Amino acid sequence: MSDPAPTTFRDRPIEPGEEAPDFTLPAVTTDGSSLEVRLRDLLAKGPVMLVFYQDDGMPVCTSELKAFAQEHELLAEAGVQVFGINTNGIYSHQRFQERDRFPFPLISDFYGEAVKAYGFWDPDEGKSRRGVVVIGEDGTVRFTLPHFNPNSVSAFEEVFRALGLV
Repeated sequence: MSDPAPTTFRDRPIEPGEEAPDFTLPAVTTDGSSLEVRLRDLLAKGPVMLVFYQDDGMPVCTSELKAFAQEHELLAEAGVQVFGINTNGIYSHQRFQERDRFPFPLISDFYGEAVKAYGFWDPDEGKSRRGVVVIGEDGTVRFTLPHFNPNSVSAFEEVFRALGLV
């Protein structure tokens, strides 16, 4: 999906048990370097957590990603690969990473193809909504939390319970 192409637009988030749509998109690492990520390649290394957020640098979105950054070591020890994803461009992600240094890559879905395929597109705002999706190594969605609230302890507990970490 690195080029704009027609995609399935979901009007609600993907559900557990469904096959996760594959994608290949650019991402920015903690040090600001770029890489291309393909979901299927990532899944060969273990489960993947996609943290959908609205905008780079916005206070709530920054809090959302920082909360997962604080638990990154625990997630990594459990073999979970974490990725932030939204529709901001690669240069926006580089500035965001330069400022905040998240310990996981930020995926740039500039055309919204993956965001739409996973059901996290906000047509009124023209960007992604907040949410969390956990995908098992077999490519099946294991957990979905739409409208993730980074200020809610119970929301984090729900995510960590789904991963078997609580």
